[in-house]
Amino acid sequence: MSDLVAAVTGASGGIGRAIALRLAAAGATVAVAARTETAGAETVSLIEAAGGRARFTRVDVKRASEVQGWIRETAERLGRLDWLVNNAGMNGRSARLEDYAIEEFEEVVDTNLLSAFYAVHAAIPIMRAQGAGAIVNIGSTASLQGYGLLSGYSASKHGLLGLTKSIALENADIPIRANCVCPGPVDTPLMRSIEVLVNPEDPAAAHELFAQTTALKRYGTPAEVADAVHFLLSDAAGYITGTALSIDGGVMTGV
Repeated sequence: MSDLVAAVTGASGGIGRAIALRLAAAGATVAVAARTETAGAETVSLIEAAGGRARFTRVDVKRASEVQGWIRETAERLGRLDWLVNNAGMNGRSARLEDYAIEEFEEVVDTNLLSAFYAVHAAIPIMRAQGAGAIVNIGSTASLQGYGLLSGYSASKHGLLGLTKSIALENADIPIRANCVCPGPVDTPLMRSIEVLVNPEDPAAAHELFAQTTALKRYGTPAEVADAVHFLLSDAAGYITGTALSIDGGVMTGV
């Protein structure tokens, strides 16, 4: 797979960094996009230290021109675009819907949903022209069920799953496959920020609470999510498209 080119948003840490490292280990050249230059460059350094190939571009995923310019430049410089992973995301503030400022809600939707649309909008013509491609959108268990006090997050992650299904249906003729990975509690900075939102005085108690919602009674690791993303992008998942894969330790299995 040494000729493959992958693009990953939000790859400055957590799940996004783990995905970038995993795809590079599989032989792909990885275009790393993140808003924080220092952390994004660190991801590239980690990939290169392990013998892989990567390049970093500072991208604000809320800006369509930056996202689409990065996608097109990646394909032009590296010759193609085989894999796209839309990972960039944010929680938003924990609050009742009526207490949200409109601008706050819009920011969460822009970051979690519209950014993926911008990237796919630019990537699909490239993938169609080359005759193949695979896309994975990083959703959440909030793509599959609602969460009180996180209306923006829940709405945007539900929307991301719907977008994934439309991409899969519209591009099956090539085929360009699209799937949505839905992590549950995973040990990342994003999850730790949720713990603080839930219990500012005792985030450790919130950690234990979330761990107990899983059948396996533990958090997942970014590497476990990255392995699943690589599988869905690879030819081993050639008959899988338009689906949501829960990587949640059994959260969605039931009580």
